[in-house]
Amino acid sequence: MAISNATKHYLWTHRGIKELLKNDIPNALHVDSLSALDLASNPKINDRSKHIDVAYHFIRELVEVGTVTLLHVAGTENIADICTKGLPRPIHEYLCTKIFDAK
Repeated sequence: MAISNATKHYLWTHRGIKELLKNDIPNALHVDSLSALDLASNPKINDRSKHIDVAYHFIRELVEVGTVTLLHVAGTENIADICTKGLPRPIHEYLCTKIFDAK
């Protein structure tokens, strides 16, 4: 699950920034997969989720205690796709404008 790796990187970055700068960063992670959000937020196990390794279930615990907040972002608005997918030029340019407008 990509959300698991993103959470691990977030925790590492969060601890580093907190130690070096004595500042806190927002605890929200944007996720474009509704099924990943559902799986991380609900402690249900069914035929489709029982194969997921126990190591990935730590996200659910972090959400429950409030260490991480998961927010949904539409797939068409996901800026991270620039780095993870080969996008058609118009979509790439649109997402690039969102990066530069965010300042």
